[in-house]
Order: sequence, then structure tokens, then C-alpha cells
Amino acid sequence: MNLIYNIDFEIVGAIFVLVVYAALKIYYSNQSEVNKRFKTVVKCALAAEIMDIATAVTISYGSVIDPRLNILVNTVYFMMTFSLGYFFLRYVESYVHHSTSRIKSIRVNKIFYVLLLAVLVANMFIGFLFTFNEKGEYVHGALYLFVYLVPFYYVLFAVIVLVKNHSFFKIKQKASIGIYILMCIIGPILQMLFFLDVLLSMFTPSIAILIILFSMETPDYQLLMKTLAELDDLRKNLQIEVKKQTKAAEDRREKVERLSEQVILTLAKTIDAKDKYTNGHSERVAAYSREIAKRMGMPEEEQREIYYMGLLHDIGKIGIPDAIINKTAKLTDEEYHMILKHPEIGGEILATISELPTISIGAKYHHEKYDGTGYPNKIAGEDIPLEARIIGIADAYDAMASKRSYRDVLPQEVVRGEIEKGRGTQFEPRCADIMLQMIDEDTEYKMCEH
Repeated sequence: MNLIYNIDFEIVGAIFVLVVYAALKIYYSNQSEVNKRFKTVVKCALAAEIMDIATAVTISYGSVIDPRLNILVNTVYFMMTFSLGYFFLRYVESYVHHSTSRIKSIRVNKIFYVLLLAVLVANMFIGFLFTFNEKGEYVHGALYLFVYLVPFYYVLFAVIVLVKNHSFFKIKQKASIGIYILMCIIGPILQMLFFLDVLLSMFTPSIAILIILFSMETPDYQLLMKTLAELDDLRKNLQIEVKKQTKAAEDRREKVERLSEQVILTLAKTIDAKDKYTNGHSERVAAYSREIAKRMGMPEEEQREIYYMGLLHDIGKIGIPDAIINKTAKLTDEEYHMILKHPEIGGEILATISELPTISIGAKYHHEKYDGTGYPNKIAGEDIPLEARIIGIADAYDAMASKRSYRDVLPQEVVRGEIEKGRGTQFEPRCADIMLQMIDEDTEYKMCEH
């Protein structure tokens, strides 16, 4: 017996979703709420694709199989479509941070989702949605349309969340989510009105999932942006509390400052973790930079700021694939140019912290050289911010004093010679002299094996 439905599109859709799921398992670290929700959406889509194909097979052979099997298979299929709608809504809501309406929506929809699954289970015994007779024929119940309207409810709710909280989404995020929503509507309509014998209802969402994968940021980047947004919110709360001029406000300020430093330290460790050879690199660069600033007579507040800049100077590497950062062989031209982009990426990321307007300086300019041959802007001399000149030599020192994927630790005399050689060309003379002094002194800043 031949299948009564053409399942070619659903098979292709299942392959697409399987590829997406494999990519998530292999390349992405599942840490942020957004990442976890997207993975769940992909799992539900894959399960729905498989069950849609299974229903086509069991319905086609309905005359020779137990009707109860058909009821079970179709029930599981509708459970998967309900789950796909519900978890896609949760995925969209996960972009909306610190919203009381979001918390209320999650509670209501979670209860509704459980009730929907209970209705499907009840239908297996009552048949008010659908059932199969002894001949294996599909029998629509009085409320059959309900199983098709539920996914549309979730799609409509996702549209409301997107529109109501549009400020939480970037343009490409709005476009990607909008395309997914549109695909979820188009597939079932095409199947019901024009292609009754072709399964399309899950094929179009599968295409949309691919679009979301390739257009949205990577999970590591999403986690980073979420943490930075939370840090920015903490800074804004601090400003409000300080204006109250109360003891409670002072206590809160101290707590927030400690938390902010902990968050920045966590970000620095996250950045260093991308390169197995640079563990502790950002903290050492920050410490060297603060010591240079201190020896230059900079105030304590500026020393603390340059310490934070040093911790986050390599934050742009979060946007560079791990395979390139840890590559031991020579980089291709394309890979090299990608590495060169990390100062600009870092500058753009840190520019989002409105309460620390100078925090991006170290990340953006630490690869500029005193003679103007650096990158990304090829600025020279005093045009390079002083903080970046300090961080630049601290970064170069630690890079030479540490083991890297492409070489071992350089001997102390070689490192010292390179800094002397770069004085006035790569490095500002004052910064170079202080770094040489620090190397020569018998202190914690002396050359050591990292």
C-alpha cells in the first residue's frame, strides 16, 4: 500500500532540524536562558517532524493496524506541536529581561500548556477531538479544529510579546522571529487549502529555525550581552540610590560595586577560557596596567578604571571562533583578518555600558602602536588614549611571557629585548621604561612562567 500523504518535504525538514541540533550539540555551550530555550525549540521541532511522518505511515496503514496505535501516534504528534508552540513562546520571552509582565505571562501559559496536554490525554479515551474507527479511518470529533488553533494561539502570543517589548530586540532578531512566525502560519494554510495530500505544516517552521540559527548571535555572545545588560542595570540602580543620600543607599552602592567587580572578573575568566593557553591572562594584564598607572602617578580612581579596562581588553575575542583562537598552524588570510576584528568587536560591546563610558577604550585601542602602524585605526602617539598605551604594553609583555598555541614561553632576556626594541615605535617610551623597570625589579611583576 502506498502512503496517502507525500512526506518528502517533512523528511527534508527533519534533516534540516537534525543538522541544527547537531550544530548546537557540537559547537554551542548551553548556558544562558536564551540558548536553552532555542535548544528546546529545536528538539520539539525535530520530534514534531518525526511524529508527523509517523502519522502519515500509521494512517496510510490504518486498515491493518490497531486503531489505538493510530490514536496514540497522533496524540503524541499534537503534543509535540503544542510543545513547539509553547517553547517557542518561552524562547521569545527569554529575551525580555526584568519584566514583571513576562513573569505573569510565563505562569499563565505554563498552566495553559499543562491543561492542553491533559486535554489530549483525555481525548484518547473520549474522542471529542479525533479518533479512529475499526476500519482505521480518521474520524474528526466535534472539537477537532481545536488541535490546529492551539499552535496559532502561541504564535499570536509571541507576536504580542515581540511588539510589546520591541526595545529588547535588535532589528535582525525581530526579522528572524517574524519570519519564523510567518512560516508557522503559511505551512498549515498551504496544506489545508491547496496541498491536502502533502505534509507541509512542519516543513516551513524547519526552514525558519535554520534562519534563526544563522542570523542570531552565538550563545556565548548572547550570554555576554545578557550579563552586560544586567551590569548596566545595576549601575543605573546605583545612580538612583546615591541620589537619595541615605545610609541605605551607601550600603547598596558598596554591594553593587562588589558585585560589578565580580561580574567583570567572571567575564574576564570567560574570555580567557576560550584560549586554553591564556588562563589568567586578562587578570595579569589588568594587574600590570594598574601598577604602571600607579607608577605614573595616576589617581586611585583612574587606577581602578584601568584595572577594569585591562580585565576586559580582550572581550572582543568572544566573537571569534574557538577554532581560530586555538589554532596551532599558521592562520589563513581570512582567519587573520577575523582576529584583527576583535578590538572593534570589543569596543562595540563595552560601549553599551552607559554608566562606564570609558570602559571600551582598552578593548578598542590596545593594539594601536605608538608609531601609527597598529590596528584597527592606525592612530599614533598622543592620539592613542593613555589607558590603551598602558594596557598595550602590559598585554604585549604577558603575551611574550606566556605559553601560546603557536609557541612556548619566551626567555626573560628575549622579552626584555623586544620591549627595548619597541620603545618609541610599538610602545610609548614612558610606558616602556616603567615596564623595563618592573621586569628588572625583584617583585611579583618580574618575568615568570605563566
